[in-house]
Amino acid sequence: MSFVSITTWRITGETETLQHVTQLMKRKYFPGLLALGAKHSMLMDAELDRFAIVTVYPSRQVRDDALAHISDLRREGAEEFGAELMDAYAGEVLAASDE
Repeated sequence: MSFVSITTWRITGETETLQHVTQLMKRKYFPGLLALGAKHSMLMDAELDRFAIVTVYPSRQVRDDALAHISDLRREGAEEFGAELMDAYAGEVLAASDE
């Protein structure tokens, strides 16, 4: 089964918007996560000033091998997004509708 990372964020910048975050994800962060071994990554509008990033890796090992780089991306993203990281979760996928 796959390994999934879920981070939740809150926009704190005065001029940043979810559209701004969406463009950064498409242009920079999705390609970066895929280059680190992710199979898929998604940006979700959580509510009001919050969003979540869900990333699927082929295994825990792939994610663990890239963890230092992922942490760097999160720090850099926080500045560019104008947002703060609220929570980060990760775990093995136990069941999925397509597997």
